[in-house]
Amino acid sequence: MLSLLISSVLSAQITQQRLLDDPKCGAGIYRPYFSDRGGQNYSNPLKGFKPFYISHFGRHGSRYFSRPKNMIPPIEAFEAAKAEGLLTPKGDSLYSAIKAVYLEHQDMYGELVPLGGREHRGIASRMYEREKPVFTSKDRTRVRCVSSVFTRCLVSMANFTEELSSHAPALDMNYTAGKRYNKAYVSADIPEDYKNDAVPVIDSLKAATFHPEKLFSLYFTDPQRVMEMVPDHYAFEMGLYYFWAICYDLDFLGQDITRFIPIEELYACATVGNAYRYSHVGISDEFGEFTRIKGEKLLKDMLEKAEDALSSGSDVAADLRFIHDSGFVPLCTLLGLDGFPEFSFVRAHRDWNPADVVPMCANLQIVFYRNRKGVVVVKLLVNEKESAVKGLTPVAGPYYRWSDLKQMIEK
Repeated sequence: MLSLLISSVLSAQITQQRLLDDPKCGAGIYRPYFSDRGGQNYSNPLKGFKPFYISHFGRHGSRYFSRPKNMIPPIEAFEAAKAEGLLTPKGDSLYSAIKAVYLEHQDMYGELVPLGGREHRGIASRMYEREKPVFTSKDRTRVRCVSSVFTRCLVSMANFTEELSSHAPALDMNYTAGKRYNKAYVSADIPEDYKNDAVPVIDSLKAATFHPEKLFSLYFTDPQRVMEMVPDHYAFEMGLYYFWAICYDLDFLGQDITRFIPIEELYACATVGNAYRYSHVGISDEFGEFTRIKGEKLLKDMLEKAEDALSSGSDVAADLRFIHDSGFVPLCTLLGLDGFPEFSFVRAHRDWNPADVVPMCANLQIVFYRNRKGVVVVKLLVNEKESAVKGLTPVAGPYYRWSDLKQMIEK
């Protein structure tokens, strides 16, 4: 168990070398969904067991930024420098790239991008092929689909279910969305004074790792002059990082900002971004009493719907939920799944990387199997990979007795 935990921590660490080898690993929650999930090797079902029901939680797919806040500092700095003729050739090229990204966002903040739809279609298609008996049963044809009211989740749901229906047209899709579900599916209600407690730590990380003067010297002919014009150097650098990260989602623009930002600065921004994100969605020692609530609501929803689906005569084949990272992370943490730790958020910058576990389109699939004696076992897939449940003994391989998992959750 100790070696497993050490391995888990090491795999979560982000290094400059890893960033060079796989730049997307530094994009945090903006990382597009993994492109290698079609070639996974899966454990064979236990002898005599057959899948009959799936409980699914899926984050919306790749999207635009939800608001312009992070883009404004670098856009304003480059516009002011350009007006005074202070851009270097590299600065001018970078300005053209981020301006294209900024203009593409107009009237599209928070919406799904085309890649997001393709991501959900791919997951739905692979789910069907992997668990075909669930969707081809004559007795179970109803699929309950629930979404938050955000358009990016609704369009994600549309893509997912349309793809699933193309494989299994007999399925009866039932759709629900409303503000009631936002309370469980959207952001955690963390009071502002608690959020502010994270600011000094984040600021100290920036001061220790950021070197904005390097960037100003690359992009501007009079870096000192522009630094005087820019009120917040850290916001400028972090804004460039966000532009870089979102370009992976807006792949249709063909913009590659990697060549404009030194790897050490991308690394610094990625680690600071990881800490910031964990303080908002992780069940940290400091803020976990608030984020935990979201996970508990989703667990309660999962238990109630699973019990209904397991009841005699149920016609439910699957429950599909389309949610956000702020609910997904606490849910997976409370289930004790790999890659979702509970610790002080001051460790997050070095020991947790959201790009590895909660990219765009992150998903949890709980697959239920039953034998002729009525014994039910489950397998949990995180981002389509079999996952172990910490503190729970499996029947065999990745399979857990449902009664054991249910008892652990209820405690």
